[in-house]
Amino acid sequence: MGLILMDDISWNVDVSKLLERFHLQPGSHDAARVEELVRQAQEIGRPKVLYKEAYIEDKGDDFVIVDGVKLTSRILRTNLEKVYRVFPYIATCGTELEKWSETMDDILERYWADGIKEMALREAQKAFEKHLDENFRPGKTSSMNPGSLQDWPISQQRQLFQILVDPERYIGVKLTDSCLMLPIKSISGIRFSTDIDFENCKLCSRENCPGRRAPYDPELAKSY
Repeated sequence: MGLILMDDISWNVDVSKLLERFHLQPGSHDAARVEELVRQAQEIGRPKVLYKEAYIEDKGDDFVIVDGVKLTSRILRTNLEKVYRVFPYIATCGTELEKWSETMDDILERYWADGIKEMALREAQKAFEKHLDENFRPGKTSSMNPGSLQDWPISQQRQLFQILVDPERYIGVKLTDSCLMLPIKSISGIRFSTDIDFENCKLCSRENCPGRRAPYDPELAKSY
């Protein structure tokens, strides 16, 4: 199957959660400004997802080959031991919100806009998981993301982008020379069926990580 483009994602910002995150009191001057930024963002924002159904063609000790592209990671290889179908993906807040936030000169407003973009990205991720479940019925799934673990470095973004052909053309996401994605509020990875709850975070010992979704599990880390 070819690429699947999701560029008409319905999304809404939970203003109360946003104000709580920013430690703002409802009804305050700053809260009113955040609400205005939310209104603007929801008018112009178009979070997007690009993904595909892909198949593993070969496996080695520390790599898998997906659609002719070699992905090198011992942990990814281990997680895909019993798997032959995967779903490479990129989700993003969208270039529209990125350009909107770049027009702001005020540091605080840019910080608020950053939080709004993050919520847009989360809505894109939710839409992707729902679409995947409804159309492919993969059952329980987990995800791995290049750069989240030393074993699968961020440089492997290039291979993931190769599998997805031309993400910049379809959803505006491009790689810098250091393999960071632009817009920054974007995420890429491989989603796959699994019998266990796998999270990159469980194998990462980095302390005080703002993106942590699960506690570090040293025993699980040893098993890999």
